[in-house]
Amino acid sequence: MRDVLQRHLQPLDGKTYEVRECQIPYSHHRKALRCVVHYDLRLAEAGTGREWSQLVTGVMYTGDKTRRIWEELWRSEPGQGTAGSSPIFEPFSYIPDLDMLVQVFPYDHRLPALPLLMAGPPPDLEPLLLARFGPGEWRAEAWDVEPVRYRATQRAALRLAARARETATGRVEERRFYAKVYLGGEKGANLGGEQTYQVLRELWDKASAGGAGFTVGRPIAYLSGLQTLLQEEAPGTSLRAILLREEEEEAIPAVRKVARALAALHLNDVVVPQRRRLRDEVARLERASKLLRSACPHLEPRIEEIVGTVVAGLEEVPLAPTHGDLKPPHILLDGDSVALIDLDKFAMADPVLDVVDLLVSLDRVSRRSSLPHDHYPQAVVQAFVEEYFAHVPEAWRVRLPLHYAGNVLKKATLALRHQSPGWSGKVEAFLDEARGSLAGKVW
Repeated sequence: MRDVLQRHLQPLDGKTYEVRECQIPYSHHRKALRCVVHYDLRLAEAGTGREWSQLVTGVMYTGDKTRRIWEELWRSEPGQGTAGSSPIFEPFSYIPDLDMLVQVFPYDHRLPALPLLMAGPPPDLEPLLLARFGPGEWRAEAWDVEPVRYRATQRAALRLAARARETATGRVEERRFYAKVYLGGEKGANLGGEQTYQVLRELWDKASAGGAGFTVGRPIAYLSGLQTLLQEEAPGTSLRAILLREEEEEAIPAVRKVARALAALHLNDVVVPQRRRLRDEVARLERASKLLRSACPHLEPRIEEIVGTVVAGLEEVPLAPTHGDLKPPHILLDGDSVALIDLDKFAMADPVLDVVDLLVSLDRVSRRSSLPHDHYPQAVVQAFVEEYFAHVPEAWRVRLPLHYAGNVLKKATLALRHQSPGWSGKVEAFLDEARGSLAGKVW
């Protein structure tokens, strides 16, 4: 692919550039829809030898859709005229042999706001952000925009760091904001940008009134024209960073604070239209089971036993507000304050689903420490479980081993996708963990 991109990347300045390395950090395939591949390139300028990294994405749709999109883009956006695009290469091109649309970051035909924001806040957006510096007349002296997360044709998150000066006093301050660029008309498990903004605003208002038990990054606005959500940065250190410090005397109090905050979220009265019902979870579990049985037919009896036990043991329960993607990087601690971030999968669901999402992540992260693995992960997990169930109905605990087993089974499919050495043994280890949960060995 390095040679292919070497031939098809089109310089704007007439210079020659060499593609020295090409790696694939991410790919995603949706059957009968599209395939997206990220390419990390190491480029060098001929003559000077100057090197730099460049992200390029390849998108392939089914049928003749890819070519039609390219032709439409060429008619409406004649290459270098696309605002905010790469100053070195044409923002997009087409590889006929692969039927691939090639896009040079930050250009993305489905996220038109991305290149605009990467160039710095547009003039109509800057006043919204400067207003967050407080009273006075603030003028921006510098903006630094950094991509935090990007998935081609899906969504992007950017960190905007601003340095501004108050004209009357000369005082200089810095603030950081986040801009999340959404795909218009999103469907499925994720909320759209405007829905996420409404959820954040309601949660922020409750937290500001002092009764929420947790907080979120303060929402600033949702800009429908840019399909972009703006937030202030939530202060704090991620739970993941705390766990990796390998200091049990810090980790245990931290997970107890998080447990209380999560209980407060699950007992909150906020309601959103998004629903994750029992049938949805059963369908996900059955898809995972089918994939595992196909790849590991010798494990079929064990897989069917786990799925059968989980499905038979669960029943429909009253839904509660849930984060939907809870893991240590999405939790920030600042003193006694706990902030929950990245709420794009916020939904009404069984709250124990959040609990097992976090427990599986807590165990995995804490096992990366150099402390004794038989003690540290277990102490962290047990501290969380003990604290959380002290603040919610005790009846919820019955569902914990069932949902945990189901979560672990779904995690086992990741070993199949990555096909790393020893993947079959990893699948068996996941199955043993799921069976252990159902037998009560974990709890």
